[in-house]
Amino acid sequence: MNKLDRYIIINYVKSFFLGMMMFFLIFLLAESINLTGWIMDGKFTPGEALKYLGYGIPEIVTNTAPLGVLLGSLLCISKMAKQLEITAMKTSGISFLRVAMYPIIFSFLVSTAVLWINYDTLGKSNTKKNNMKILKIENSEPVKVEKEFIMVREKRDTILYAGYANKKEGIMKQIEIIKMKDGFKGISKIYTATSGKINPKTNEWTFENLKEHDGETNSTQPINTNNFKFKLSMDDILAEAVAAKNLTMPELREKIVYFTRVGADSTAMRIDFYYRISFALSSFIMCFIGLSLGSRYVRGGAAVNIGLSVIIGYSYYGFSTILKSLASSGTMPIYLACFLPLLIYMVVGIKLFMNAEY
Repeated sequence: MNKLDRYIIINYVKSFFLGMMMFFLIFLLAESINLTGWIMDGKFTPGEALKYLGYGIPEIVTNTAPLGVLLGSLLCISKMAKQLEITAMKTSGISFLRVAMYPIIFSFLVSTAVLWINYDTLGKSNTKKNNMKILKIENSEPVKVEKEFIMVREKRDTILYAGYANKKEGIMKQIEIIKMKDGFKGISKIYTATSGKINPKTNEWTFENLKEHDGETNSTQPINTNNFKFKLSMDDILAEAVAAKNLTMPELREKIVYFTRVGADSTAMRIDFYYRISFALSSFIMCFIGLSLGSRYVRGGAAVNIGLSVIIGYSYYGFSTILKSLASSGTMPIYLACFLPLLIYMVVGIKLFMNAEY
């Protein structure tokens, strides 16, 4: 790395963190408005409010990274264009690609960091933030110990109904286990029991007054619980619907596989999984757009650059949100909805970069 490269990358990194800080504070201010109201109502102490804000930092960072890269690129290169440094480099025979090489590498590292946060940290932080909100604002426990009126699809062909379940006692009451025919075309057998007890080590259940009803012969007979194998963890029985954003990417992948196996709808989870990948890469794409637009010096300086960052950045967010809604309704394939905005902005960015005036 020569002196010119160091000069460019130092200015670029400064501009990037300036842009990140600006948008970060905007997002943080929006979150703080709600917290101020909760503190005034006595639901949060100042210390708890800071802790809550801390849990939200990974989400804010991932949301502001593309905007920070875009604004940083615009500020850095437009400043060089204003001072005729780009013109001097052109006269010296230095291409725009060479000028932009280290900013591009840096933006790729930013995208990698965002992907890492999306992969693991984001889901854990969102879970802690959500649990704290439930505990403090809604005054309830984030994880239920007991539940009534339960329905769980244990396998593709097996459905569990229970009137009551308690995790501490490890029991269920008023139990029906329905075995469906292939393709869910009808009921094969129904097993009923007055109660059941789980083995916490193996997650296997033993039942009281277990009976089998055969749908084909329309006959009912008692059966020995030792001859009937049913295995399902209490956490799966008591589990509430989990928001996709509160899961890490490995957990999302695991849930998607499980939901697919039992025939449940995993659309929201698949959208969130692939969108996290595409959104992480958007920081890299925004670098090309910002560097290209910044190479054209215009009057207005920072104000114009900030305006461009807001327009371009939020147009990407808006376009992505519309396509995700279409994917949720089944109107558009999930892969296309998640990656189409990225591909469009990538084409625009490369085209602008090739035509950049330097």
